[in-house]
Amino acid sequence: MARKIIQFFKRYWVFILLAAIVGGLIMLRLSQRGQPPSLPRPISKPSLTKPKITGIKIPFGPNLDLADFYFPSQLKIFQGQESKISSDKAVKIAQEFNFSQPPQKSEDVFLGTFYAWSSDTHFLSIALDSSKIDYGLNLYQAEPPTQEALPSRETIKTTLENLLARLDLTPDFEFKWQKEEYLVQDHYFSPTSIPEEADFIKVGFSPILGQNQLVSLNPTEPLVSLTLGKGGEIIRFQYQVYFSSFEGQETYTLKTKEEVQKSLTKEGKIVYAGTLQKTTKEPKITRASFDQIRLAYFQEPEKTPVIQPIFILSGRGILAEGEETEIISYLPAISSE
Repeated sequence: MARKIIQFFKRYWVFILLAAIVGGLIMLRLSQRGQPPSLPRPISKPSLTKPKITGIKIPFGPNLDLADFYFPSQLKIFQGQESKISSDKAVKIAQEFNFSQPPQKSEDVFLGTFYAWSSDTHFLSIALDSSKIDYGLNLYQAEPPTQEALPSRETIKTTLENLLARLDLTPDFEFKWQKEEYLVQDHYFSPTSIPEEADFIKVGFSPILGQNQLVSLNPTEPLVSLTLGKGGEIIRFQYQVYFSSFEGQETYTLKTKEEVQKSLTKEGKIVYAGTLQKTTKEPKITRASFDQIRLAYFQEPEKTPVIQPIFILSGRGILAEGEETEIISYLPAISSE
């Protein structure tokens, strides 16, 4: 009997092996039936540090009437490409503004090396490590022109574009022009709604990332601006874009309307109050109400290369003395939940 079994295996061992393999595959298939397919592991996003927003504390229990709260649930962050100005280029920029003497050098803990020039009537500062430029007429030492007429909006825009080309600062990023502003000389610059009474005209633009504007800690100022006086004299030129270009990165979830309401007093700050232009003291705001909100991207003062979205809320504030003033607040827009 044993000999017959051995002979049977010798004669049919190939068929027996194939049957065993097929049976094993059938058993494996049956064991996997009913099990959910394995899902790919989610890719973890880098954790973000909340943008550093400095300003006035928002009083407890602000009134929010945000009927226009219609925003995407997610938004990209951006990476800024570092922009620098060489010492040779800084000297050439100074020569464009009629400074021929060597610069005074200083260091800023956040923006790096600064070059500065000054004369009896004008000043110029350039941050080599961030491309920040500030040039202007010293209105405490020199009188602005009072004759002739102010340039038109189109003329001052062309003047700014030509100036940027001469300084080799023509932007490679998308930007949006802001509405021209008319100013009168009151301490320094004060806006006026009557162009015929204005001493100066100002235009400017800020980078656009996706569909949203890039802002600094001053929400009322464009990041690139030019102010001209009568006869077209340059009164002030400011270039405050710290990066040469911007690249979109990961997408993050934004705060909901409910999260905005919960986090406003904890994370938000009032960065603009109308009375700040009249006093050097920080006003104490006892009550706040907001009825407008929009999205923007925030260029931090410390030149942080990761650029995050923020909510900008506008409304009215009540000071301790009972005076009412316009207020603008910033709130980090990325959800922490």
